[in-house]
Parts: sequence; structure tokens; C-alpha cells
Amino acid sequence: MESANSVRGSCRNMNKTNSVFRSRGSWLILLIVLAGAVFLWWVRSSGGPEALREAYGYWIGVALVPVLAILAVSPFPSEFVIMGLSTVYGFWLGAAFSWLGLYGAAFVQYFVARRTARDFDFDAARSRLPQWLQRFPAHHPVFLICARWIPWGPHLVNTAAGVYEVPLRRHAWCAAISCVPYAMLFAAIGANLF
Repeated sequence: MESANSVRGSCRNMNKTNSVFRSRGSWLILLIVLAGAVFLWWVRSSGGPEALREAYGYWIGVALVPVLAILAVSPFPSEFVIMGLSTVYGFWLGAAFSWLGLYGAAFVQYFVARRTARDFDFDAARSRLPQWLQRFPAHHPVFLICARWIPWGPHLVNTAAGVYEVPLRRHAWCAAISCVPYAMLFAAIGANLF
């Protein structure tokens, strides 16, 4: 009986891939970076959100929400879209569109990190980390909310939440709260409130 369990365990570990090229999570990350580059090129070559509104109408703000989500996950700047949305739609509607995009980005990055963690067996890697890092408070709401407000914080929080398997409900409400100040700050800059 023990040998059957050990065989099942070793087969389960063999399914874990150590190759970046065989990882679905790695391919998702590459796809997001490519989509971010295409969206960045599209928005900039079109003249920004203002020119897009003139070309496509008032509802382009709805179409820019997923663009903002992909740009916020990718390494490309997304703040100019937030500022452009608030320039075109005003502070409140621009902040609402921006919040939706940032909130969507939190879920995309969470699920990609969770998928990638399964591909590379981060549980085994985590067991080799120093004790203080193994006890990292990735599940704590203070980390999930406040760490987003530092540079590159959203990437850190979403990735840590996915890798440490923070429950989706906790990640969702913490992201909903923590995206508000960021969206409002850049919307205020775009609407020239400062």
C-alpha cells in the first residue's frame, strides 16, 4: 500500500514541469506581455484616449477597461491610460473606468501566478526558503491592501496572493479597496485637479 502511494506521489511530481517552455503559466505571461505591447502601440498610435473617443465614440471607455487591465499586468506603463480616461470622461467616470481596469488586472495576475506556481511546484521551493520568508504574511489584509501603494506593489501583491494561494474572496475584497486610491490619484492628475 505504501509503495502505491509513493508511486502516485512520484508520478504527481513528474507532472510538475521545470521547463519554462512547457509551462502554461509562462506562455500566459508571454501572451500578456505581447498583448500589452500591441495595446500600448494601438493607444499611442491612435493619439491616446482623446483621439480614440473622437474616432470610435463615447463608449470607447468601456473598450479601454480591458486594455488598461492588460497594460496594468504587463511591464508597460498604464498610468497614461488612466489619466487619458479622466481627461476624456472627467474625474468620476475616469476613476470608475480606471478602477475597473485595475481590479480586472488584479484577477488576471492572481490567476496567472496561481497557474505558474502549479507548473513549477512552488510548494517545494517555498519549503527551501528561510523560515522568516516562509512565514511571509501574504494572506494578511494589511499586506494585500497597503503593499499595492508602493512602486511595483500591485505586481508583488497579486503574484504573492496567487503563489501563496490566498483565498479568492479575500483577494477580491482587498483588491477592490486598494485599487480605489490609485485610480483616484491618477484620475485626479488626468482631470487637472492638482
